[in-house]
Amino acid sequence: MDTIDIFRFALLFAHIVGLAAIVGSYILQMPWKRGFDFLPLVIGSIVTIVTGNALIAVREVGDLGVDELKMIVKLALAIIVGALSVVGFIRSRRLRKANADDARLKPVMLAIGLVAMANIAVALFWR
Repeated sequence: MDTIDIFRFALLFAHIVGLAAIVGSYILQMPWKRGFDFLPLVIGSIVTIVTGNALIAVREVGDLGVDELKMIVKLALAIIVGALSVVGFIRSRRLRKANADDARLKPVMLAIGLVAMANIAVALFWR
C-alpha cells in the first residue's frame, strides 16, 4: 500500500466518522420533542464536506477516476445538510436565549436526516 492509498483511507475514515455524527445525532434525537442539539450535525457536516472534497482530489491525483455528476449531486446534498444544520443551530440558540420551546425545530432535524440518508443512498447505489 503506497502513501496516497493510506491518505485516501484516512480521509475515508474521517468522512465516515463525520457521516456517523450526522446520522447518529439524527437517529438519537428524532424521538425527542424538544431540546435538540445541532452542534454535532454542524461539525459532522463540515467534516464530510471537507473530507469529501479531499477524497475527490486524492482520487484525481491518483488517477482513480471520479464520476463528476455523482460528486456534484453528493456535494449539493452535503451543502443542504450543512445549511440546515447551521439554521437549526442558530435557531435553537436564539430560542434558548428567549427561553422558548424549540419543538418547532423537529422538521429541520427530520429534513437533515432524510437528506443525509439520500446522500448515503447516492454514494452506495449510483454506479
